[in-house]
Amino acid sequence: MAQRGRPAKVLSSSDLSELLLFIRSLPFKKKNQEAALDLLQRAEQDFDEAEIKILKLADREKNLHQQRLALLHEIQIKAKNTQKLNVNEAEIFDLSVQYQDQDIYFRLHRALESYQKLYQALLNDRIRLQNEHRRDILTKTSKRPTEAQKRRNKENRRKYELGGAVLAAFKKLNKDIESLTPEQIQNIIINNITFVKQVKQSEIFKEVAKHQENYFKQRHLFLDVLDGLTTWTQSSKKVSTIEIEKRKSKYEE
Repeated sequence: MAQRGRPAKVLSSSDLSELLLFIRSLPFKKKNQEAALDLLQRAEQDFDEAEIKILKLADREKNLHQQRLALLHEIQIKAKNTQKLNVNEAEIFDLSVQYQDQDIYFRLHRALESYQKLYQALLNDRIRLQNEHRRDILTKTSKRPTEAQKRRNKENRRKYELGGAVLAAFKKLNKDIESLTPEQIQNIIINNITFVKQVKQSEIFKEVAKHQENYFKQRHLFLDVLDGLTTWTQSSKKVSTIEIEKRKSKYEE
C-alpha cells in the first residue's frame, strides 16, 4: 500500500551546501546545528542514517528560521511605519533590537515561534471561515442565515477569542502549556480561581478588606500580614508554626 502524507525529503548536494552556509551565518547555534555543522565540514560525506536524521532536522530548522525572519521583517516594517503593534509584536520588536546577546537571541526566536503559531492559527481560522462562507453562499444562495446559525457563529467566534485570551495569559505568565491537554489547562484555571475565592473568604482577608478598599492593594497587604504573623512567637515558637501543627491533621490521609 502506498504511504500517505508528504514524501520524505532527500537532501541534495545543493541542499547541503546551502545548509552549511546557513549554519555558518548563525550568530548562535543549537546543539543539533553544531552537530550538523561538524558533519558538513568533515572530509567524509558518506552519512549514515542517524547523521542524515541530524541533517534533515537542521534543514527543517533552517526553513523555520527563514519563516520567522520573514515575520520579523513584517513586524519591523510595521514599527517603521508607526503602525500599532500588538503585545506579542511589541515584545518581538524590542528583543530584535538587542539580539546580539545569546540569551536574548534565543528568547527572540522562541517569541517568534509562538507568534508564528498564533499567526498560522489565525490564518487557518480565517481560511476556514472563508470556506464556510463560500459553502453557505453556494448552498443557500440569497437566503439569510437563520437565528440559530447566527447564534452558532457568534458562539464560535467567542470560543476562538477566549482561546486566544487564554494563550496570551499563559504567555504573559511565562508558562509553557504546549504539552498540556485542554482538560489540564481547564483544571489549572479552575484551581487558581477556587483558591483565590477561598483566600477572599478567609477571616484574615476579610479583616484586611476592612482597612483597604483597593483590591490590588488588599492582596499585597494580605501577604504582608501573613509574613508579619511569622514574626510573632509563643513559648519560643512561631505562632504560624503553632497554627500549622494544630490544623495539618485535617489534611493528612
